[in-house]
Amino acid sequence: VITCISLILSTLASSDIGDSNRRHIVNCILVFIGTSSLIFILYSLRKILRSVIKEGPFNMSIVKKLKNVAISCFLITACYIVNFFYNSQFNSFSLIDVGPTGVQTDAEFLIFLFAGCFVLLLSQIYKQAVELKEENDFTV
Repeated sequence: VITCISLILSTLASSDIGDSNRRHIVNCILVFIGTSSLIFILYSLRKILRSVIKEGPFNMSIVKKLKNVAISCFLITACYIVNFFYNSQFNSFSLIDVGPTGVQTDAEFLIFLFAGCFVLLLSQIYKQAVELKEENDFTV
């Protein structure tokens, strides 16, 4: 995070802001947003684990944290897509390329998109489980 902030500040401090410098600023901002979202995902997963250990597996705070993880995944996907179109990478786009160096793919955004959808679905299932547990606790 500190490296991303210093990159952005050093770019903004430059007196010559041309087209390539603007592109560099946008790239730095995208890296900062993506890296911050990834760090937030790791922090949220750590908080979920602590919550499960301290309070038990069925509480609504975990549902909220899972939704935040899903939003972060979608934010990373948006950064990939903005970078894809802003830097004109669609000219050399290859979903899967098998070459002498191995299998290369340009579908990283799909990983985060599907992960976000999966975590969002998981949060809804978890929400129903928490509501069912609370309902059973009231009947006893």
